[in-house]
Amino acid sequence: MKTLLILDMSFTLKMFKQRQLEQALESRKLDGYFSQVISVHPLAGLFETGDDRYGKPVITWLDDAHVFIEGKVGVCRLLRFMSPVNLLCAQIGLIKLLVKMNKDIQVDVVRIGDPYYLGLMGWFLSKLLHVPLVIRVCFNYDQLHSTTGKAVFPRLLGFRFVEKVIERFVFPRCSLVAGANQNNLDYAISNGASPDLGVVFRYGNLIYPLHFTEPESRGDYTHLLNEIGVQGEFLTTVSRLEKMKQPEQNLLVMKSLVDAGYDISFVFIGDGSMKTELEEMVNELGLKGRVYFAGNRPQEWIAKVLPGARLVLSPHMGRGLTEACLAGAPIVAYDFDWQGEIIRTGETGELVMEGDWNEMAIRAKKILDNPCLSKQYGENARSVAVKMMSPKKLIDLEVASYEELFNRV
Repeated sequence: MKTLLILDMSFTLKMFKQRQLEQALESRKLDGYFSQVISVHPLAGLFETGDDRYGKPVITWLDDAHVFIEGKVGVCRLLRFMSPVNLLCAQIGLIKLLVKMNKDIQVDVVRIGDPYYLGLMGWFLSKLLHVPLVIRVCFNYDQLHSTTGKAVFPRLLGFRFVEKVIERFVFPRCSLVAGANQNNLDYAISNGASPDLGVVFRYGNLIYPLHFTEPESRGDYTHLLNEIGVQGEFLTTVSRLEKMKQPEQNLLVMKSLVDAGYDISFVFIGDGSMKTELEEMVNELGLKGRVYFAGNRPQEWIAKVLPGARLVLSPHMGRGLTEACLAGAPIVAYDFDWQGEIIRTGETGELVMEGDWNEMAIRAKKILDNPCLSKQYGENARSVAVKMMSPKKLIDLEVASYEELFNRV
């Protein structure tokens, strides 16, 4: 009977529900290995408006074994002009709440989702509660910085050198370091994590179950695309519209394909701060009427649409790349972050040097011109993904890793 306290800022509870990502929450129990899970988004108030941004943390019981706690960005609206003080008071209140809950639900381990803000908070809580600290590293933050030229959390921590100091503090203090893939684990080790404490926890047990079903059994998708104006053959990508994901690269490839005479459309699945910039780029490149922004969509929608894609372009995808592989879609990807671990040229798709959109376009034409190759790539990618992302195997690995951790500390 063990309890996991997890600090994660990937999604608010509302986002989890809107996007049908409840499986990611359910997976935290590891099929009952953790009898209690306390999920915490310390800064959920950032995604609220008005007075909802302030006040006490919101506590929501998902079921008898899982509680979701969302922190605010301030204790009251009156202090909104003193944001740092307001935030500090709110976060202190959140920590007090978690310490108080620990008296009734004794925490056995604290897990964090990044080495920065969550890293410092998680380390502090692990000391207060006298439990080990675990980190699951879901990005290669050094590569992200090289792409954007900015700090990972510019509004929160300001400068990359500050983040590097925090990385070097947090990683060596983790009792278990789990990369979402080998690339992310290697990044953590290069920044102070112990190689002896490293393991890879892949995305498989977080994936919406429909993605694992045979692509042809998922039902018709054409009406879903017709609703947003898409007809005929289409290319797609599944990612946030943020600089770190390099969404503009897709448009450069599309321009090359359209200029070469290909009668195709492109669908962005996802949303983000670059949407307006990308819409302007669509007009500048003369792609209006060929590029569609589907926005954030539920997992069922994504699982049905992906198998119909003529091609998936992946400058930088995370979980979405796994979903595309499971859909049996042909893929051209940049050799960036973890993508080379699943996309292998001549076997499961085409892998090209990061940022070389000209080469990406050439490889895209190669696949579009060869239906047999396209089909083979898709089948191979699905086969590899099914084995690599097996939920059962990944749950067993995580349980074994936690058992080893508890026996060690």
